[in-house]
Amino acid sequence: MPRDVSAIGPLNVDLLITGQGPANWEAITTWDGPSNVEMTAAGSVGYTAQDLAKLGLSVQVCSCLPDDPLGTFIQAALQRASVDTELVRVVQDTVGAIGVYMLLFGSRKRPLTYRLPTHDFWPLYFTPDEVERLLDARLLHTGGYLHFEAAWHGDLVGLYRQARERGLVTSLDPQFPLFDLPRPWLPALEDVLPNVDVLFCDETEARSLTAKSSLDDAARCLLRAGAGVVVIKQGGEGATIYREGTRLHQPAVALGGVVDTIGAGDAFDAGFLYGTLHDWSLERRALFAGIAAGFTVTGVGGSQTMPSLEQVMAELQARESR
Repeated sequence: MPRDVSAIGPLNVDLLITGQGPANWEAITTWDGPSNVEMTAAGSVGYTAQDLAKLGLSVQVCSCLPDDPLGTFIQAALQRASVDTELVRVVQDTVGAIGVYMLLFGSRKRPLTYRLPTHDFWPLYFTPDEVERLLDARLLHTGGYLHFEAAWHGDLVGLYRQARERGLVTSLDPQFPLFDLPRPWLPALEDVLPNVDVLFCDETEARSLTAKSSLDDAARCLLRAGAGVVVIKQGGEGATIYREGTRLHQPAVALGGVVDTIGAGDAFDAGFLYGTLHDWSLERRALFAGIAAGFTVTGVGGSQTMPSLEQVMAELQARESR
């Protein structure tokens, strides 16, 4: 029996530093106060894969990790979340990526600094056995595609083509390049988008992908490029979902005070993909995704506050019955 999800993309550790720092720059330069520090298994597919598993789906991840304690930590965290890591390659004599979120100054997501890995973000080439295992699923998802220029126009494009031919649902959250790339970014995706059923991006990424200032214009451009459904995430404003002839806005779902917004977009992806696999209407997928994201911002860190399927379904049914 096939798995539910094959996910490809970068994995890293996030250090989430929360607390109360000083409000003025002069004080910051000499401040040495306490804070809370959480370490989570993250990356462009780390949170999404764990979120999908928390919704009861069977998930495998294909990525690369270093042969150091941080790589071991990430693998162990994913395995505890019931994510299969057999397709994760451990690369000798490398160091992994670290994201550091210093949430001490009022923001729920910035400032951020990071260290890039010295290994590939994910395998550039897939063995025949890896291809078969990746395609033995109901859904193929990739996160962080634009991060990894070496993978553009490569094996992953062919994998998406095969996935479409085999009837898999396909999704992509390309995010952004980690280097200066003139707008529009769309040429980097032009050969993969015709085989993408669901494209996720935030509003800044949508504008940069297309060099359009209007989100409606950006979505039309992305649909013309081949995406079946375009989901533009807008943070506290919710999300707008586009399909040919359809535009649907889903307001953000408030379920408590906002502690941090890290991983909320990944939770939205996971919720929307769960609904896609169950062939729900766009409206139901969007509300389910909004509820999942709404839960995650009420606590610290990525997938740690991702709710169970039962919690999301209970809130969904309550809202649908109003």
